[in-house]
Amino acid sequence: MFTVVTGGPSEIVGAVVSAYNARDMDALLACFSDDVVWHTTPGFLWPGPYRGREAVRQLFEHWWAGWSTAVADTSLVEADGDRVVVSADAHGRSAGDGLDVHVPLNWVLHVNGGGVIDLVRSFESAEEARAAL
Repeated sequence: MFTVVTGGPSEIVGAVVSAYNARDMDALLACFSDDVVWHTTPGFLWPGPYRGREAVRQLFEHWWAGWSTAVADTSLVEADGDRVVVSADAHGRSAGDGLDVHVPLNWVLHVNGGGVIDLVRSFESAEEARAAL
């Protein structure tokens, strides 16, 4: 069902961003372990944590439903061993009113020994995410 992404933690994060931008759910989910845990920020519209690949699928289905067009442009990808901090500007048109929307994304991802992400922690700012790395 899923094609496994090979490479180091930074390459896995690059694959997540590429799959996000292509809205390729199978490629996106291939980057996550079956038992991934995704912690959202406290003020996130659909607060987590999300546990398991199917929950992450539902998270992205909800997220993408709010956008008629959207891409994520990364401004920071920094690895420290098996952890990677990524900051991106998710931007595009709202599905509801067509307004131009920008949402900052700041995550620290843990890539396990099997080469897939098993933990995501979301932060309000790039500074907070870098400090957590």
